[in-house]
Amino acid sequence: MVLVGEISDTALEEGENPVKIDDDYGSQHGFSQTSTRAISSKTTSVKEANTGVLRGGSTKRILHLLKFLLANECTRQEIFERLAPYYKIDNVAVDRDSSSRSAGRMFERDIKLLQEQGFEIQKIKAKGRPTHYSLVKGTGPVVSFLFSEEEVDVLALLNNLFTDPATSRKHPHTGALVLPAPQSLHNPFAGDILAFIKKLAATLPPAQMKHFEQRVKKPSVHLNLAAAADYLPHRTTIDIIEKAILRRQQIAFDYTAVRSKQGSVSHYHIDPYYIVHMEGHFYLIGYSNTINKFFEYRIDRIKRDSIEILPQTIDTVRQRPIVEFSYWIDGDIAKRGLSERWLTQTTEREEVYIDDEGHEKRRVLVRAKAHNDWRVIQQLLKYGDQAELVEPANLREQMRQVVARMQSFYEK
Repeated sequence: MVLVGEISDTALEEGENPVKIDDDYGSQHGFSQTSTRAISSKTTSVKEANTGVLRGGSTKRILHLLKFLLANECTRQEIFERLAPYYKIDNVAVDRDSSSRSAGRMFERDIKLLQEQGFEIQKIKAKGRPTHYSLVKGTGPVVSFLFSEEEVDVLALLNNLFTDPATSRKHPHTGALVLPAPQSLHNPFAGDILAFIKKLAATLPPAQMKHFEQRVKKPSVHLNLAAAADYLPHRTTIDIIEKAILRRQQIAFDYTAVRSKQGSVSHYHIDPYYIVHMEGHFYLIGYSNTINKFFEYRIDRIKRDSIEILPQTIDTVRQRPIVEFSYWIDGDIAKRGLSERWLTQTTEREEVYIDDEGHEKRRVLVRAKAHNDWRVIQQLLKYGDQAELVEPANLREQMRQVVARMQSFYEK
């Protein structure tokens, strides 16, 4: 086994001259001021008043142990071999067993101290093999964040990203808006993100914590990232797809389209590019090497136990096709500023015309780009009779057919 973080032969042994353990020493060895100070305060039993001078090498020993565990998964014996001067291991001593027992007790105290400071020490035991120790990354003393009031507001706003105001209710006595539990919104990432926000919020001083809780309970601004369907059961599917994206490997799965008459259909050799959240749903943007076409696969329509990562890698970087189109939009809507619904959009010209009732109207011709025909039609339909798709001709014909079907519904 190759171990890193080896200690110099000049390492101080416990009981030598006073050693000053300060923030610079900790930072030189890769530790935060919080970790250094927490360990130093625990291990310092004899200090000169207000000097911060430590008699003995306990703090240095534990900091080196911490560094060693962070870089390696190692046995107790391997730790003693590398940190022998700190644990006073003398391989040539007559009372070697006694020395080993003393080092063992010292090591157990060090491990206990690290755990008390919030470090998670992983112990891997296997039958017939010695225990291996390692440090779980990301654990340790809680670091207090010095947030401004505006930053606390942002933290509360992030928390409320997963709260749907439409499902909230008012308190019967105070009238205050009571929000539902974020987990009920079925966002597959809500749990992890909220746990991280909670971890940050836990470091706030009491006054800021109170302010944070008030803003969470009574938000004035709602940013809704709630999912329109329950995506919690599909988190594993998302994780598998993400792994394939990072590895640049193809995937296969069974998929049920909206108008499928034969149930789920197997899709093989799909190049996964990215996952996007659109209008309450999660979509995989992928390229089918079988059909030679990009598709937007809705994640909840992928059969959960069917997805697998294939050994074939993505050897070609493809660009999604672009649909360029133009449409007229009512001048009153345009003058207030058009929503950024497309990849790009530019205003080409403005004109005045007379409508069917003889009124003078203004309209603006907009040229834009999008990824597919279906989304162009769906977005323009949101404008109702305030927008008219002009070109290309084939897309205009698709829109005409959609509108004709809609009209037929109201003629019955």
